[in-house]
Amino acid sequence: MNIRKAISAVMAAMCIVTGSTASASAVSETSKDHITKVNGTFIQPWLYAAYDEERWDAEMQTMKEIGIEYLIMGDVANHNTDGTWTVYYPSEIDYLKDYYVYDAIGNLLYYCDKYDIKLYLGMGLDCAWNSDIASEEGRKANREYMTKCNEITTELYNKYKAQYPDTYYGFYFVTELYNTIYMDTDTGIDAYAEGLDEMFTMVIDNCNKLNPDMPLLFSPYVNIFGYGYASINPDRFTEYYTEVLSRIPFRDGDMICPQDSCGAGGCNNSHLEEWIAAYRNAVDRSNAVRGTKLLLGTNAEMFISPDASRMNNPHGVSYVGTKTVDEFTGSLEIAEPYVDSLFCFAYPHHYSPYNAMPQFHENFMKYLKTGEIEAEPPMPPTVLKTEVVTAENAPHLQLSFYGMTDNTAVAQTNIYKNGRLYDYLVAGVNTGGSGSNTTQNVWIDYEFDLGNETAVYEFECIDVCGNVSEKSSYTVTPDNTNNLVSENSAANMGKAVEWNKTALDYLTYTVSGSSIRITGCDKSAEEIVIPDRIDGLPVTVIDWYAFENCNKLKSVSIPDTVTHISRFAFAHCISLETVNMPSSLYSIEQYAFYDCPKLRGVELPDGLAIIEQRAFCGCDSVTEVAIPASCTAVGEYAFLNCNSLNEITIEGDGTSFGQRSLGYEYDNGYGIKEGFIIDASSGTAADYAKENGIRLKSGIIMGDVNADGLFNAADLVMMQRFILGKSCLNDYAAGDLCRNGEIDVFDIIEMRRKLLKGMN
Repeated sequence: MNIRKAISAVMAAMCIVTGSTASASAVSETSKDHITKVNGTFIQPWLYAAYDEERWDAEMQTMKEIGIEYLIMGDVANHNTDGTWTVYYPSEIDYLKDYYVYDAIGNLLYYCDKYDIKLYLGMGLDCAWNSDIASEEGRKANREYMTKCNEITTELYNKYKAQYPDTYYGFYFVTELYNTIYMDTDTGIDAYAEGLDEMFTMVIDNCNKLNPDMPLLFSPYVNIFGYGYASINPDRFTEYYTEVLSRIPFRDGDMICPQDSCGAGGCNNSHLEEWIAAYRNAVDRSNAVRGTKLLLGTNAEMFISPDASRMNNPHGVSYVGTKTVDEFTGSLEIAEPYVDSLFCFAYPHHYSPYNAMPQFHENFMKYLKTGEIEAEPPMPPTVLKTEVVTAENAPHLQLSFYGMTDNTAVAQTNIYKNGRLYDYLVAGVNTGGSGSNTTQNVWIDYEFDLGNETAVYEFECIDVCGNVSEKSSYTVTPDNTNNLVSENSAANMGKAVEWNKTALDYLTYTVSGSSIRITGCDKSAEEIVIPDRIDGLPVTVIDWYAFENCNKLKSVSIPDTVTHISRFAFAHCISLETVNMPSSLYSIEQYAFYDCPKLRGVELPDGLAIIEQRAFCGCDSVTEVAIPASCTAVGEYAFLNCNSLNEITIEGDGTSFGQRSLGYEYDNGYGIKEGFIIDASSGTAADYAKENGIRLKSGIIMGDVNADGLFNAADLVMMQRFILGKSCLNDYAAGDLCRNGEIDVFDIIEMRRKLLKGMN
């Protein structure tokens, strides 16, 4: 291995001398500058309802500090699900004028004009808009919706454009479109493209009548977590948006500004690049079709949404957090190479020093100026006060913790109970003069059994820059639920506890008849050995989504009792390296190992019957696969974008293969991976190979790179010249003797070995 690395280093040096694109890319990567400004942000009318002149000036100066040139305000008039409206300007339209709240637009335009910031204004939002874009019923409802949008836009233009000709800059299409499973089919793509074309064309035609020089902006989602409705395939997503954007008559300067969904939980930074790249490719391809330049921006979310159990503020606690500086800047840095503008949601709400903890803005400003983010971790709490309080008409254990410190500020405290993350507290946002933008330090355990329970609590702090503290701990027993300490008492907390956990400390499961289904796994797990029996019953199924998005998980051992690995079971496990396929396994369902880029050593057992669609799509590190004779079907796209997989062995004659199931990769279009071969002599695999232009191993003379039907010294000469960049190969697949998808000096070594062996 060390020799291989050494030779690879020599080859890399040769590439630098010859000026290869790979070395140029590496150089640009190391010399990339940090982001120095944000171009625009969204703002909500309820946020600034109580602003006076002093507050307006302070907020606008804050936004100018980070480079803001554009504001987007969408909530001009919202049609609520109960049929009422919420209207933020004095409208004369019959169905709006009775629902006027206050003139949020007049104030905003005035201060944007004062500070030379351009404003996109929304055109109305139907909060119950018909997302069924494909059916005639849905399209009829959306035509009515677009008609109202045009009426609202026309009134806004007539009311404000003449007074603010330069400041009232553009139109905002408020409806937030999400990626949908309909994107994954050709008929769905066509139907949605037609429906969206109709919606946008109605709006753009009206914009052109009012002022063709005012651009249109819209901000769809990137939702890849939420499999019930969302497409999670960047290849189909690219094809979808290419078709949609090609049909809509966008003008020069219009912009698609997708929400990155990294705050709302629909995506994360580890997946963001491939999705913003998909948008970039679709925009570029559509521009070539239309002949006008649609721009691409990013709408980086600045908040963290809670999980479903905390979404509705249980016990009156808000769990919506502010994204730390390292996460926010990380999103911007990932998107920046692909986009024309950097927008965010929403700086005045989540990073304003007057709404949020001021250290967020201070440290973001430091990053913009220097490219540096403070890296010192905070200190966890040192003093814990316990007391029994009455809450929600019952006695409960309340914990108050003190002594946590940081050279910036603590923004979040994670609370662990008996070794598992149990709850957390975040700093609030001071919206409109209410709420608190300070770190919370009082928490109630509503599930603690007073008088009977003993629990170990651990506390971990995260500062505004994302640095994480060590843990401090305290054990509560029935005897110390009122420990009589105060904030100024001596430290009474200890260090973190080392827990000896078993798999069942991480796993959740359900009983199904006379067997067990594994239903979930704690996201902190790194290695899991699933037991063959739980509560005396055999474990037979890894259920839907059981391990999905377990980012830290590296290895899983599955017992031989398991027969089904269900849909999305290990999807998006980006650190997963090893999973054994049990001998009892009958089916690997759709998306089971989708987007597991480090997974390797996949050995499929005899007896496996079914591999469903995209089961191993995006498994970049899988190098070899043998499909057993027992397998009756391999689903479409099952091994798409398996970049290290250069050969598949098909052991049976009757396996059926779905569309692009073997050998394909996607790079702004589908194609066969260079050098990919199928090892099968006859049957359906040979038919699939012929239909898709894939070579069979039996038809390749390994080493015969000049394709003259012989393997001899002439092939060695051609290989050497190819390595030096002086020749091409007539048969690339024949030169990859190491079957690793690359041709390098190791293939030459193997070629020499075979030639010498033949001579002897």
